[in-house]
Amino acid sequence: MPVDRGSPIWPRFGFGPGWRTTTVQIAVIVFAALLLTSALLLTFIGRLTQEQLYSDARTSVTRERDALVADIAREGLQASAQVIAAESNLPGTIILLTAPDGTIVGGNLAAWPDGLGARRGFANITVARPGGNEPFGVATTTLADGHRLLLGRSLASEARLTQSLRTTLITAIGLALILALITSFILARLISARVQNIADVAGAVAAGDLGRRVDEPALGGGDAFDAMARALNAMLGRIEALIGEIRMVTDGLAHDLRSPLTRLKARIDRLARGEGDISEDVAAIGTEADALLAMLEASLELSRIEAGIGRDAFVMLDVAALVRDLAEMYEPLAEDNGVALRINAAGPLAVSGHRNLLSRALANLIDNALRYGNAGGIIEVAARATNEGTAISVSDRGPGIATVNHGEALRRFGRVDAARRAGGVGLGLSLAAAIARLHGGTLTLIDNRPGLKVVIDLPRSEAA
Repeated sequence: MPVDRGSPIWPRFGFGPGWRTTTVQIAVIVFAALLLTSALLLTFIGRLTQEQLYSDARTSVTRERDALVADIAREGLQASAQVIAAESNLPGTIILLTAPDGTIVGGNLAAWPDGLGARRGFANITVARPGGNEPFGVATTTLADGHRLLLGRSLASEARLTQSLRTTLITAIGLALILALITSFILARLISARVQNIADVAGAVAAGDLGRRVDEPALGGGDAFDAMARALNAMLGRIEALIGEIRMVTDGLAHDLRSPLTRLKARIDRLARGEGDISEDVAAIGTEADALLAMLEASLELSRIEAGIGRDAFVMLDVAALVRDLAEMYEPLAEDNGVALRINAAGPLAVSGHRNLLSRALANLIDNALRYGNAGGIIEVAARATNEGTAISVSDRGPGIATVNHGEALRRFGRVDAARRAGGVGLGLSLAAAIARLHGGTLTLIDNRPGLKVVIDLPRSEAA
């Protein structure tokens, strides 16, 4: 059954009932990794320390045995008897010298230890002492005349130190266990909190709160969670903007369709009553229908462009040649309107783009300039290279648009002064701006003093 994370039983840091939750699995993996690493490290250190202790004892006993063998070889057995007797009285020392037939010559052991050979070597043995069994490290050897020598030192202090080290290691592993548990819990809680924040924001957005955003670190972290938070916030911002545009489009369509539909209804009602000129009313109805179709087609095309449809058709093209060809097509229409059309597009200017869409954007700008530019004026169509890429511009000498209304003019169905509303469906600039954004560029309105200058900045293409 679903977990109620708001209940007091299961806190919001992410743990739920059962061990199959991702948070618990992460905590278990981290806990096991930390515990295993700590245990291996502490065990290695303990073993290395123990080996070093016994290595020092082995080196010391072997060195003393070799020194005693040298004394016996130099002074003889009788002269070395005093040395053996002195060694026998030292605490923590065992020594034994036997004849080739096994007879004890000197030392403090009653017999040669069972299972201990007389070859030159080192061994650990346990000797029964008055206080109990005691570990010894012994070095043995056979002299040239067949006598056997054993010399050993007590390893009781090393054994006590080893036991103390073992106890310390067990304690350290217990502390590592607690530390691993705390660390895994904190890490799992941090991860769960970040993921839960994303889940909460997603739930809020799904419920209609489009303004919610994922929490980002104040200092600007650089890990994967921070990158995901920034990407999600950018995506949510884009979604909010698109939904806002959809609402604006529906409102704009509802507003702009009301007038032509009202006129259509009035014409149809008049025809139904048998009033007016039939041919004139039918022609007017056709004109209104064409305007409605143009508005709907432009809105649909704008929506497709803003959805990113068309990027798969990008090719390398010469923008200067595109501008020259399109401007030459409009020259006869400009002459009919009494407007001088100037072309300033020296090339080549290579960019990656959609030829038809760029042509559509430029055609919209030229249409606007011809529609709103004063008769007898000048329209300049230009393309030039910039530091960032390529700029395409269309300038007219008409009434222009007030700077405060530039944002409104770029909005779908944006309404500015009546001088800029003569004909058209009110989507030319917004469509051109959408095409510019599809190409990674921008569209800017500039006061031409007098008139309006529209500039499309396209980014530089690496292939170019």
